[in-house]
Amino acid sequence: MKMRHHLLVLSCIAALTLAAQPVLAGNDGSASGSANAGSTVSTQLASRYANFAGSQDNATSLITGLRSGTPFTLISTDTTGTTAQTTITPATGSLGYGEVNTALALAQAELTKYGITDPTPQQIETALDGGTLTTSTGGVVTLSGVLSMRQSGEGWGQIANSLGYRLGNLVSASETSHGQAGMHAGASAGMGISNDQTGVTASANAAANASLHANLPARVDLPQRPNIPAVVRPNLPIHPGPGGG
Repeated sequence: MKMRHHLLVLSCIAALTLAAQPVLAGNDGSASGSANAGSTVSTQLASRYANFAGSQDNATSLITGLRSGTPFTLISTDTTGTTAQTTITPATGSLGYGEVNTALALAQAELTKYGITDPTPQQIETALDGGTLTTSTGGVVTLSGVLSMRQSGEGWGQIANSLGYRLGNLVSASETSHGQAGMHAGASAGMGISNDQTGVTASANAAANASLHANLPARVDLPQRPNIPAVVRPNLPIHPGPGGG
């Protein structure tokens, strides 16, 4: 019994010692580690939507604004070299990275559906918050705005369905910036737009999860419990049966 007690005490001391040791910086699940993970995902999203937003800086501002739910500014330059600034106020509050990706994928699909593949900041604002849009063929349509629809209480799946898309196709297709838009057949019928037009269908969910999980602290292996000898019971004598009568 003394040996068993001694081994248990040593095991407890070893476990406490391992738990007290510091972990590597940036891999501790602290605010610093989370910030690094968030920065990585934000950079990946910005790179993915740089063409859509007009530049890497615009994409960074766009994603930061959607994440925080605060106004952001996009800068554009026209054919004469004149620079203009457009400030957009998101119709929603703060969004998670997955929601940001979903909103941008839907917004780009909406603009692509009407033949707009290189949108201006004003067109991006219309796709996000709603308003009147002039299509590539000169027609005029009114968009509800994916963020406005979200703010009204609709789920992302509902929004996608009502706009004529399959949400799963939008968020799980190729991680490049030019995948299939995932439109239902006939979603753009009568508008002179082919169903095979492409739009952003990349998803940051996998990248976000991978990045965040990569920054979680490693699980500490506790020392193996000592082998406790089995208790061997002595063989009891067999009692003779009752005598015959």
